[in-house]
Amino acid sequence: MPTLQPYQITSNNQEIVITLNRSLIEQSKLEQFLDYLSLKAIQQKSELTEEAANQLISEIDNSLWEKHKGLFVI
Repeated sequence: MPTLQPYQITSNNQEIVITLNRSLIEQSKLEQFLDYLSLKAIQQKSELTEEAANQLISEIDNSLWEKHKGLFVI
């Protein structure tokens, strides 16, 4: 009786195809991992500097505070 491999990887010019044994990982965990890979791919292609990202974070924080500070200030 042949042993079932946990995964198999094939590729061509356009795709990488990964076939997983269902018992290897829960689907929700696999989806989380694929989301992570997608974010890493976007990050690699991004030209956003860390300084620009920090500036955006600061602007968002300030905007959210101004919009919602009435909920916290008595």
